[in-house]
Amino acid sequence: MNNLSESETRHAMEMVKYHEQEKLAWGRKLGFDNISEKAKTKEVMMGYELGDTVFANSTGEVRGADARNNKSGMPREYKTTELKEYQVDRFFEAVVDGTATMSGSMTYNAAGGTGSDFGKQTRETINSYNDIEHFHGVFFRGTPVAITQVDTDYITSDDGLMKRAIKEENGQKYKSTNGNSVSVHYENGGAREGEVVYKNDIRK
Repeated sequence: MNNLSESETRHAMEMVKYHEQEKLAWGRKLGFDNISEKAKTKEVMMGYELGDTVFANSTGEVRGADARNNKSGMPREYKTTELKEYQVDRFFEAVVDGTATMSGSMTYNAAGGTGSDFGKQTRETINSYNDIEHFHGVFFRGTPVAITQVDTDYITSDDGLMKRAIKEENGQKYKSTNGNSVSVHYENGGAREGEVVYKNDIRK
C-alpha cells in the first residue's frame, strides 16, 4: 500500500477504521443510521450549507429527492462530482476566475425506459422532476468546494434528460434505466445552466 512498511500500513488501517467508526457515530447523532451509505455523507454536507433537511433513508421521503428546504419546503435532489487533484486549479479558474471552462455530470438513475415502454416511462420519470429543485455539488477529497442550483427547466428539457426520451421514441434502445445524465458547464466565474450558490476556494 503506497510503499508503506507493514507497521505503517497497520497503523494507517487502524486510523481509517477508527475515523470511520467516529464518522458513523456522529452520523447517528445527526439522525442517520449509516451516514457512509452511498453519497449520504456528501448529501449531509450539502444540506447543511443549503439550509436543508436531508432525508434519513437513501430512497428519500419524496421520490427523486434527497432533501427538503427548511424555509420553502421544496424537495431537492443532489448530484455530486469528486474532483481529481489535477482538476482542482482548472475548476476554480472556471468557477471563480472565469479564465477556463470545465463541465460536471449529473446522472439520474431510473430516468430511462426499458422493455416495451421506450420513451413513455422516460418522459413520465423526467416530468416528475419538474417539482424538484436540483443541485450539483463539487467536492475535493471530501470537502465541498462548490454547490450550484441547476435550472429545473434545463434538467427536464430536450437538451437535458429529455434528450434520451426523444432518442428512445426514435428507436434507440438502452440496456438499462441508468446513465441518463446532463452536464453542468462552469465558465465565466459561474455556471451556464444555473447559479453557483456556494463557493469554497481551497486554493487560498
